[in-house]
Amino acid sequence: MPVIKRVNKHCKYYPCHNVLEDCTFCYCPFYPCLNKNLGYYIIGKKNKNIWSCQDCSWIHKKGVVDKIFKLIRKNMCCKKINDY
Repeated sequence: MPVIKRVNKHCKYYPCHNVLEDCTFCYCPFYPCLNKNLGYYIIGKKNKNIWSCQDCSWIHKKGVVDKIFKLIRKNMCCKKINDY
C-alpha cells in the first residue's frame, strides 16, 4: 500500500520542518513532552524557561500519527458517546 502524505502546503507555517511527512497534528498534542531527546529549554521573551521542540519532527512521522489514531480509536470504542 502506498504511503499517503497528509501535508497542507497552503498552511502559512509550511514548511515547519525539513522532512515533513504528515501535518495531521500541526501543533503537538503532547506539548510540552519534556523529552530531552525531542526538545530542550530556551530562554523566552520574558526571561523565563520555555520548552522548545522546534527541531522535533516526531509528531509529523506517518507511523507515529497512525499509532496515535489507533490508540484513540481503541479507547473511543470502549466508551459511549454519552459518556462525554
